Amino acid sequence: MADIPITKPCFDANDRRAVLEPLDSGWVVQGPRVAAFENAIARFTGARCAVATTSCTTALHLALLACGIGPGDEVIVPAFTFVATANVVEHTGARPVFADIDLDTFNIDVTRIERVVTRKTKAIMPVHLFGLTADMDGVMRIARGGRLHAEQSRDRRNQCRDREGAVESSLSRRPLRVIEDAACAIGAFFRGRHAGTFGDAGCLSFHPRKSITTGEGGMVLTNKAAVAGAVRKLRDHGAEITDLARHKTGGLLLPEYNAAGYNYRMTDIQGALGCAQAAKLNWILKRKRALARRYENALGDLQEFRLPGTPAHCVHGYQSYVLLALPRQMTLPDRRELRLLHARRNGLMKSLAAHGIATRQGTHAVHCLAYYRSRYGLRPEDYPNALAADRLSLALPLYPQMTIAEQDRVIRALRECVDTSPP
Repeated sequence: MADIPITKPCFDANDRRAVLEPLDSGWVVQGPRVAAFENAIARFTGARCAVATTSCTTALHLALLACGIGPGDEVIVPAFTFVATANVVEHTGARPVFADIDLDTFNIDVTRIERVVTRKTKAIMPVHLFGLTADMDGVMRIARGGRLHAEQSRDRRNQCRDREGAVESSLSRRPLRVIEDAACAIGAFFRGRHAGTFGDAGCLSFHPRKSITTGEGGMVLTNKAAVAGAVRKLRDHGAEITDLARHKTGGLLLPEYNAAGYNYRMTDIQGALGCAQAAKLNWILKRKRALARRYENALGDLQEFRLPGTPAHCVHGYQSYVLLALPRQMTLPDRRELRLLHARRNGLMKSLAAHGIATRQGTHAVHCLAYYRSRYGLRPEDYPNALAADRLSLALPLYPQMTIAEQDRVIRALRECVDTSPP
């Protein structure tokens, strides 16, 4: 096991006390502490409504359903993301349609979105990967029926043919739904607004690799009361009223069920832990940003890597600190160059592991995974930037309790391994 892990949950005595409170009270299912956690996250993000679930995956599933996504629909997702982004689209019966990413941000390239919009397109699901928001100006402009550039408009008829060859009229296209996969993006802002608050819904994760955790857990953010109401019912088997609301009103009878919902309820044990975690969220984010700046200052001269950048209008949440093992002077590598760089990245990871330092691939190119490759006949080269990110991304250890000595050890080891690795 590595001496320095890729990440580490930030637990203390307050978290331990919080977890015990539901055990003492006897209310351990979804109840008052889940409601308190939802209120804390709504205040932090500025969302009108926050609805807790068992994970970000189930949050995304419910958000899609609440927005009417179902069989026959298409949802545009980035080709470089965790597989859950595409999986939840499959679970609704819709089809995920991939778009390539911008290698400078690891996020969906908005100039590629319009090229895959068809008459079947119902939604766009941008991912705010590693804690950096996607270009929500571009995403929302396209979702509302606008275009990015005049030159795209001239050849739109050639770019936007659907699977049957029919052409979508740019003048008649309906607005698209936007569901933001903000799993990594607690503490991430775009032009002063928190990730997940731009579209119809946004979904957070509280997995242990995230900045705050409830073990497993997720949250749907939305400014639309109808979406929030639908999610609340669907997460609780389709019940028209929650157990907590029934308890407060002295209800004795079971509620009505007008939808075939799911059991995606967060427990009050998790909600209590979430409240304790949220209380120190600002400190966690401040600490992680400071550590990210130290990485940037210490590694900025290494030409073998592209460091994560942050546009001036964004605030990075730094769920992870992810480098790209692509020399700065090199453009997108050809197939042979990519194989060599991939082998070099993997060698670096093994060398760092020998130093007791954990690293990870950033995430994966979903179109290269067996299920999607075979189901939709996709090739790795179909999305070259996503493929390069899959083969060359490298996440370094980052967690708020990380000491300066630990981080300096990572920096020294990385520089040493780069100097001794074959060119």
